[in-house]
Amino acid sequence: MSTTPAPLPERPMPTPTRESQPYWDGLREGRFMLQHCASCGKVRHYPRPVCPHCFSMESEFKEAPLGGTIHAWTVCHHPFNFFFKAQAPYIVALVDMDAGVRVNAPLHGVDAASLALGQKVRLQFEPVSKDVTLPFFVREG
Repeated sequence: MSTTPAPLPERPMPTPTRESQPYWDGLREGRFMLQHCASCGKVRHYPRPVCPHCFSMESEFKEAPLGGTIHAWTVCHHPFNFFFKAQAPYIVALVDMDAGVRVNAPLHGVDAASLALGQKVRLQFEPVSKDVTLPFFVREG
């Protein structure tokens, strides 16, 4: 009697929308593209159709700097998805980007005991398929 190994769980992938496609295209190109309101100029992240400040539906994407500081983090011991089980424990950081938005993404290459609020990090890009690149952070310095 032979046993076939269970298939590996699939990685959950984002589903770009009309509003978010320039953000995902930018990540794939190694650029951090943020949506800006064409009326009031305020930056917003996550991309969405209506400005929460002035309610304009007009926007444009501009390249943003990759630096930021740690606002908060969590160590994931029990992942929400089976794909991430093999990586546990791992760190997800909420980062105040120099561009004026907050982004959450995995933080690679650090021990949780060495983290502190306000530490400098830098956004990096992980190609996970031919179409999708995901963000992650590394500590600066």
